[in-house]
Amino acid sequence: MRILILAPGPTIHGGVPKVTSHLVSALGGLGCDVTLHSWGRHRDGEGIAWKIVQRLADIRSIRSILRHERFDVLLVETAHDWATLSRDIPLLLATRALVRRSVLHFHGSFCDRLVAPGHMPFKMASALMLKLTDAAFVLSSEEQRQWQEFYPRGRFYLVCNAFLPLAPVDPESARRRLALPAELPIVLFAGRLIEAKGVSELVDMLPRVLARMPVHLLVVGEGPLEVELRQRAARLGVGNRLTIAGYIEDEPFQAAFHCADIFALPTAWAEGFPLAIAEAMGAGLPIVTTRFRGMADHLCQGVNTLFVPLRDPAALADAVIRLLGDPQMRTRMGHANREKVREFTPDRVGRHHLEILREVLDGQTRDTKRPRVG
Repeated sequence: MRILILAPGPTIHGGVPKVTSHLVSALGGLGCDVTLHSWGRHRDGEGIAWKIVQRLADIRSIRSILRHERFDVLLVETAHDWATLSRDIPLLLATRALVRRSVLHFHGSFCDRLVAPGHMPFKMASALMLKLTDAAFVLSSEEQRQWQEFYPRGRFYLVCNAFLPLAPVDPESARRRLALPAELPIVLFAGRLIEAKGVSELVDMLPRVLARMPVHLLVVGEGPLEVELRQRAARLGVGNRLTIAGYIEDEPFQAAFHCADIFALPTAWAEGFPLAIAEAMGAGLPIVTTRFRGMADHLCQGVNTLFVPLRDPAALADAVIRLLGDPQMRTRMGHANREKVREFTPDRVGRHHLEILREVLDGQTRDTKRPRVG
């Protein structure tokens, strides 16, 4: 099988380039002829004019590849919002006659809007996108259900992202590398600094936790909330118990996970299964998160995680206090998470993807019936 995979380049911040690299290697090892081509962001902080010019150049380049080489599948690693719709629809229009099957892999989606009242322009654009594709991959059963409800004749497959655990790092040297307190328990957050990720609630929980026991919050990531988070911590009198490390990669990133005691991600963002959750599992960390999308699929209350409600700093604090006060529970959860994350090995995930892609190739051509947009 010949597959052309389109994904953000390796210099782009975020998890998609990492998991795509694992998938390319896995499919290649299974005998597929895989070509990887940059699509979407080429660099962080792109301006609108630069984006338009670059996307048009990318489409020309992809069309040229498809004209000169025969591919069975065009697999587009993407998301589902106005920005990705505006770039993926022109791509699909320009390439649909040049490849046997086109498949979208959503690493996040606002499909809840498709089954809710209103949002008509968004629904119409999403409907057009679906008419131009043969199948879509999603990362949670909730997304699969909502997409199927919106477009009953569509083909929506539940998949996992390929993952390899981080290399172990000595916890003491990791703390020194990140300038963290030597003795305090560390609660780690890793993700984009936006409200929907729940990072503000983690800062808000600090006074409640500190009233019971010492703790330090390590925030890894960048985003528009960074200044506000520092100011918020200062107003609450906990500024000295917060470290914002910014965007880090490689050994410093590994160090963050291996010096932490708990990983917390109280997210409500439109993602399927955050790579940071898999990173925490691979590092053997107990997890505090929301019962949301892929977390509800893969994590079990009291075994892998303590689930908390959305936007509830008090519940977050209670979960952190419970875990910090119970070393045996932390150890059990860490062990369970190391075992669970084995389900995401590249070989296993690659075989599942290949099985689905063969099914898509053997199936009918693009469905022409209209999705439900009312």
